[in-house]
Amino acid sequence: MSHLNSLPRRGISRRDVLRAGVAFGALGLAGCAGNPVLGGSFLQPWGEHMNWSPEQWRKSLTGMRELGCEEVFLQWVGIEGESNATWDARGRMLGTLMNEAAGLGMGVHLGLPYNDNWWNAIPENNDAVYAYLQGIGQHCASYMRSVTWQKSPAFRGWYIPYELEQYHWGSAARIDMLTGWLGALSNVCVETSGREPTISTYHSEMGSPEVLAQMWSVILDRVRIHPMLQDGVGVHGIGNYANLEPLHQMLLRRGASFDLIVELFERLPTSANLVGEFQARSASYNRLMSQWHAAKDYGAKRVVAFAVEPWVSQDTAEGQQLRKAWRATLQQQQVDLK
Repeated sequence: MSHLNSLPRRGISRRDVLRAGVAFGALGLAGCAGNPVLGGSFLQPWGEHMNWSPEQWRKSLTGMRELGCEEVFLQWVGIEGESNATWDARGRMLGTLMNEAAGLGMGVHLGLPYNDNWWNAIPENNDAVYAYLQGIGQHCASYMRSVTWQKSPAFRGWYIPYELEQYHWGSAARIDMLTGWLGALSNVCVETSGREPTISTYHSEMGSPEVLAQMWSVILDRVRIHPMLQDGVGVHGIGNYANLEPLHQMLLRRGASFDLIVELFERLPTSANLVGEFQARSASYNRLMSQWHAAKDYGAKRVVAFAVEPWVSQDTAEGQQLRKAWRATLQQQQVDLK
């Protein structure tokens, strides 16, 4: 996801965030069972995943499960415009992923086909944006009606792989456009799965927190959808929770179901002002504990990591330190419970 979309300019995508830590292996993370907060993790399907064996998927998913992840949010099933051969390979990958997840008792939310022109398209004029939304919506609807992943015991629903913020979508005209598109897409999600879809949202520093809350109030009045709030801590620090508070309080007042996405990375200051550049490392355990503390009483249905792979699983000094501290804390919790 990007969780960096609140930056004043585009050029950093959720691909960049994960590629910044791409030197990961599917480490087992043994001994990290039963985290009391974490409920799921995003997973970015890179090209190398298409060649993974069942054993590799099992090892990766087992590592997530031992950290407390009961569900995986696959970022997307594929990219619009990829070749038929690539889509066939992605289909085989999905079959293996779903089978292995089901065998471990885990659930998988499948991200719909992603159009990677999103951030270039949405700043355009309203007529152009409307046409763009209709095109990607039709593609997603066709995909959902053509596949049978919903029959897998691991299937938990559709994830709409775009991120909503108040800078591009906060005006009345844009909200009308957005809710019309989301409503039609949500209807097909429910039609094909019986479940409302999930979608991510974040606070853009180019708009006010209050507008974000107002935008979502209208969306939830009109659309059957489940928001996932990005905490933004990986870029803006723990203080970013204050920017989410108007949205958070609105959701609590109306009794809406929502998820909280906790970022497990820390952007390096050296890349903060470089267009198209992103460098990051795994979050410190102390910072992560501050996020867990905020998440415990947040009222979210699920707390979802972004992302166990690569930020916890990678074999870097930071990743190793995070795993070591995580294990020690969990072991102490088990002692305290005896």
